[in-house]
Amino acid sequence: MADARHRPRHRPASRSVAPVKIFIAAVVVLLLAGGGYVASTRLVSRDEARAGCAQTMPLTVRTGSTLTAPLTQIAATYNDKRHQVLGKCVQVKIETVDSGQTAEAIASGWTDQQYGQAPDVWVPESADWVALAKASPAGVKMLGDAGAVVASSPVVLAMPRPMAVALGWPDRQLSWADLRANENSTSFWAGRGHPEWGDFNIGFANPQTSAVGLAAVLNVVASTVGQPSSALTAAQLTGDLNTKGAILTFERGADLVADSDTDLLGSYVGWGKNAPAQMSALVMPESLVYQANVGTSATVASDDSISAGALRPAAVPLVAAYPTDGLVVDEASYQPLGLPAGSDRAAAAADFRAELTGSEGQAAFQAAGFRSPDRQNPKLTESLGLVPTLRTEPRAVLDGKAIAAARNTFIGIHRRGNTLAVYDTSGSMDLPVANSGGKTRLQIAVGAADAAIPLFAKDSRLGLWQFSTNLDGTKPYRELVPVGLMNDEVGTGTREEALVAAVNGLKAKGGTGLYATALAAFESLSAQYQPDKPNQVVLLTDGQNDDPTSSMTLTQLIATLKAEYNPKAPVHIITIGYGADADMDALRQISAATGSKTYPAQDPNSIFQVMVNALTDR
Repeated sequence: MADARHRPRHRPASRSVAPVKIFIAAVVVLLLAGGGYVASTRLVSRDEARAGCAQTMPLTVRTGSTLTAPLTQIAATYNDKRHQVLGKCVQVKIETVDSGQTAEAIASGWTDQQYGQAPDVWVPESADWVALAKASPAGVKMLGDAGAVVASSPVVLAMPRPMAVALGWPDRQLSWADLRANENSTSFWAGRGHPEWGDFNIGFANPQTSAVGLAAVLNVVASTVGQPSSALTAAQLTGDLNTKGAILTFERGADLVADSDTDLLGSYVGWGKNAPAQMSALVMPESLVYQANVGTSATVASDDSISAGALRPAAVPLVAAYPTDGLVVDEASYQPLGLPAGSDRAAAAADFRAELTGSEGQAAFQAAGFRSPDRQNPKLTESLGLVPTLRTEPRAVLDGKAIAAARNTFIGIHRRGNTLAVYDTSGSMDLPVANSGGKTRLQIAVGAADAAIPLFAKDSRLGLWQFSTNLDGTKPYRELVPVGLMNDEVGTGTREEALVAAVNGLKAKGGTGLYATALAAFESLSAQYQPDKPNQVVLLTDGQNDDPTSSMTLTQLIATLKAEYNPKAPVHIITIGYGADADMDALRQISAATGSKTYPAQDPNSIFQVMVNALTDR
């Protein structure tokens, strides 16, 4: 047999393809191990591709809802070509899971038992999600080096075209400061000759699932506190009362917080010609503004399943404002997840990445309204309310811990609570407060409550008790407004109105039946426990237990609370120590017995800020 080195260079394909493929596959492995890349499709002839594959290799790619359609289209085309890597046909499957959830799983050190089988590749819509995932050593290890950017989309303030034109668009562009200043204004449009448009309503997607919603929160907060959003810190977002108050105000003022960006788009299109009366501004990725204006067709995967339904063009087109006081460009990156260098899946992942960054892949992204990695897309024309070239430099990506802090604070605020407020109305609450213009402790607390009650969402549950001594026979407490939904009818008005009236009718008198009241309030709310909500007693007092009608000791109270506390149906007692005379040691023990915190308000003038802190720290 002739030596292989002397064989003719041109031999029939049927006799040489297999050994050549084995040799080249080995080269591919070596190159991948060293960071190089060889396109696997070059190893397969068209005849072989048409003939099918003896073996297939699944490659699971996870992404968020806004990228599902273009990625599914690209994957279907890729699968039809029957790309081969190391002798196996790669079959890409796109799965949709919100990127916030995936980032959390990666950061926590992904386990199959807790999160299911990890995908091979993750394509998050924003570098913010990558930063969140890399906030822990486990996340850094799983993600490895920075992934390749495959598409981008700015965060824009979208308005119905007639509304934008009324404000002077395109010369006049909406800003984050405008959003903060005019959110939920009842006079904005009426003052501009359009009372038919109602309030200045704002919508955005939940930052739990949406990097765009996260950008909205961060930029509105930055506008409020007077600093760039990229300078916000985790400590500020979790501990600074002004910052947390800005998040609370923005969330409560929003007319719509959608579950996802695509849900926000679907809502807008669904409103039809009535859209301007429903929403003045939506914080969206630019790609969805494009889709709203041109519509989309159904996306069909390679297995003939429908991955995304068709969307007709919006009856009222949107236009995009690119805020100069904080432009964010979300970059979608291709992130292999812990794939060993040189493995067949690493080779397959590299091959599909080449498909995404190639001409056909980029065309699919652009057809869905996304920009290329260098932020270009000729389809984004001014006639569609967009601009083909960005003129403003985007902000830097935040630290992962700051992103986590902002997201967690918002999630805590957005959860609708089941709350029983318990106010101390003992005689000491009638004492004057220094530097308050002669107001008493109770008057300042009532003013704080007047400001805090409207911050509860209409679908929150809230009730009110007062306590001192002998308010109901020998009981030191009295129910003023039962716990229920804020927008429920109570008497001749709403619960919110009943709460405001009850608070303003409080009078200071008597002792301080703290222990008996704390236990009774805890047991009352436990009996009204609401699943999937924060259940909390918020108890404010300026003194220490002083109730001659009750023999309960602090030790007995703590023991009873610990015995009755149910971790599967938790009710927390949040205590606020009001003024210098509050028994902070007792309050800490009461809160700790139910797994909660106590908040000191030694300066009674700061009670509103402390209330905001208690409401937002869950």
